Amino acid sequence: MKHVILILMVALFAACGVNRPINTLPTYPQQAYAGERIEKSLFNSDDRTISEEDIQRLLDGNITLPDSARVAIYNFGSTSLNKYYYNYSYNEEFLKLKQGYFENLTTSINQAGRVYKVTLMPSIMTNQNPTLTNLRESAVRLQADLLLIFSIKSDIYYKYKAFKRDQAKAFATIEIVLLDIRTGVVPYSNIVTKEELIQKENTDSNIQETQKRAENEAVLAALSESGEKLVDFLNEK
Repeated sequence: MKHVILILMVALFAACGVNRPINTLPTYPQQAYAGERIEKSLFNSDDRTISEEDIQRLLDGNITLPDSARVAIYNFGSTSLNKYYYNYSYNEEFLKLKQGYFENLTTSINQAGRVYKVTLMPSIMTNQNPTLTNLRESAVRLQADLLLIFSIKSDIYYKYKAFKRDQAKAFATIEIVLLDIRTGVVPYSNIVTKEELIQKENTDSNIQETQKRAENEAVLAALSESGEKLVDFLNEK
């Protein structure tokens, strides 16, 4: 009997001496992501609705951007800089300024390895308040793979002006949406806001000239950062 008790005690101590992990959660085999590859639009352009089944397909699916992409650019909306130019629609300085914004963004996009052609979409190809469906159809006419839609909102800080008469502080916000033409999906969007504080120079005839320069510099800074982030996305995608 004593031998039996001794054997049981040895077995008990041996069991207590086994190293066991503490607070270890059960592990489960990880399932590989197997989302459906979306290759065409699932959006119904007639009633602008989408079925529950297609919603799930889009949320679980993935898209592949082309290795050699043709990109169209469309400027949706305008900056408040036009308030500085009389008859701005025909003002040479303002038109050059606007063209400079396109060139800034175009230069950035061309740095992406998968982009081989960039085209500006003329406003005459769309109506006054185009929807994503309208813009997508217009981009197809340009044979674009991707459509970059950007909007510029800018102005000066009016309260700041009351305290600093020899300075101007302005802000600019750039909103960017990248639309995949084949699927109608937006794989990338971003909002960048920058601000600039500048001193009045002797060449400025009045404080409005200073404000104009501050606002323009804020727009260019926001455009540059927006372009850099978009290029990073395109190169990593």
